[in-house]
Amino acid sequence: MSKSRREAGFSLVELLMVIAVIAILAIFTVMSLGYEQAYASDRRAMDVLDYLKEARQRSITQREVMRVEINRTTGTVSLINENTAGDVTDDEVLRTMNLVGSDGVVFDKAPQNINAPPVEAAPVPEINFALSVHPLSAPDNVATLRFHSDGTVTDAGTNAVGDNANITGATIYFWTALDDGSSTPTNGDIIRAITVLGSSGNTNYLKCPLAGSSCANWK
Repeated sequence: MSKSRREAGFSLVELLMVIAVIAILAIFTVMSLGYEQAYASDRRAMDVLDYLKEARQRSITQREVMRVEINRTTGTVSLINENTAGDVTDDEVLRTMNLVGSDGVVFDKAPQNINAPPVEAAPVPEINFALSVHPLSAPDNVATLRFHSDGTVTDAGTNAVGDNANITGATIYFWTALDDGSSTPTNGDIIRAITVLGSSGNTNYLKCPLAGSSCANWK
């Protein structure tokens, strides 16, 4: 009899237990994916913020220009030591990170459903992407922030050595798309921003919860 029962396969109780275990694992998987998606914009913003803070610290302590390039063509952020002023041949890439992932985070300009940009003590324009003038990244579409030893931040200038550069800040947005049925979503769901002050190099990290379907109040 014992042998017959074993050959008969699983009992109903055993099958129910297996189904219950599979269901629990599926729930945890869905919850994990939801958690990853909810914090994807935060992680991407914190990654870039880390580069910006290191650039400022190095520029002040090493007394050299540190360049941060956010490359939209390659989907990367890079920290570059310009070393000798006026000489592009010794520019050194200190580290690079990939910003493109399966989480669908946009690192670019603001989504259309924000009511207003973050407010700072001085004007902070939206980040500007342009064709790079630096040999290490030309001709990619790059946003360039150059941190100087006096604390100021400038743009890329008009040539590879940064001539005619202007002091500028930047607001960099990170957001996941709001599912509105569009094939090319332009509205954000989870919206974050980093501001960089051109006069000091100070950075701020901000969140903008949705009120309805709009980003109403930066925190």
